[in-house]
Amino acid sequence: MKTQTSFSATVLQGILTVLLLTTAPWTDAATIWNGPVISFSHTDENALQDQLTPSVALTRDSGGGGLFNAVTEGGATAGISPADTEWAIGALADYAALTYAACPLEAGNHPPGYVDTTFVVHLINEDIYFSLTLTDWGGQGGAGDKTFGYIRTTPAVAPPTPAVAFSSPASGAVFAAPANVRLAADASVSSGAVTNVQFFTNGVALRSVLTAPFNLTASNLTVGAYAFTAVATAAGISATSAVVNVAVVSPVAVNLAGARRTGSQFYFNYSANPGLTYVIQSSSNLQNWVPLATNRALVNPVLFSNVMNSAGAKFYRVGRLPNP
Repeated sequence: MKTQTSFSATVLQGILTVLLLTTAPWTDAATIWNGPVISFSHTDENALQDQLTPSVALTRDSGGGGLFNAVTEGGATAGISPADTEWAIGALADYAALTYAACPLEAGNHPPGYVDTTFVVHLINEDIYFSLTLTDWGGQGGAGDKTFGYIRTTPAVAPPTPAVAFSSPASGAVFAAPANVRLAADASVSSGAVTNVQFFTNGVALRSVLTAPFNLTASNLTVGAYAFTAVATAAGISATSAVVNVAVVSPVAVNLAGARRTGSQFYFNYSANPGLTYVIQSSSNLQNWVPLATNRALVNPVLFSNVMNSAGAKFYRVGRLPNP
């Protein structure tokens, strides 16, 4: 019987433990302002406030007292102001381990003694932490009794995202196998420098290019479809280009057929791979050839026409141009 009771207690304890774990509240990560440092100065003449967020603006009591939150307070209250803040002496990197209390910069705490002291300030409701080093605290009860100044960190600035796009080849281009395809990408970033462009074909990495111009050749491509992308990186931030799709085809033999003449117009067909480029030439003696047209084939076969307005023999030939 005792064994049964002990077993039941163990099971119940296990159930309670699971319930506590599964109902634990979510905790959002704090926001750390570790961006560029700015300087703030408040004088009797300009009566400035440092607007940190819509909910918190730091200023100093006109009677020579301490700091207060101008958004929610009309003056400084010892042990409370600035409202919605808590302060600790230390480094921002150690914010999670510091002990926080009300702001010590109030009349009874001799604030001038804190000049050159670095605080970590916590905006409680917004859960923001930043570093503040006091640089000035004017006298109390006389001229300049509202002055104070400090330097503080600002919201982190994310590194700019680079931009990258292919300049070659054109999407939809067709090449004859085996193909050597030149890949060229334009990559830039608003500040700093692009440190790497990596090229991919069908999701497989080809090679990285570390300096401009960001070019390479994809060699000996066999018949098939290829999707090229380029990934540019600057300051650890990467961006991917739009996909460029090309095809590599097995070139057909160029044959001429269907020659006919209607009035002064001469017609013939030639076999071609759609997407490849062909040059049509003519000659009157089979020795000297004159180019008539250069066409990118759209269909197979291709119909060609030419005006024949002279007497005598005329010969035609069609040749496939090399891959670009």
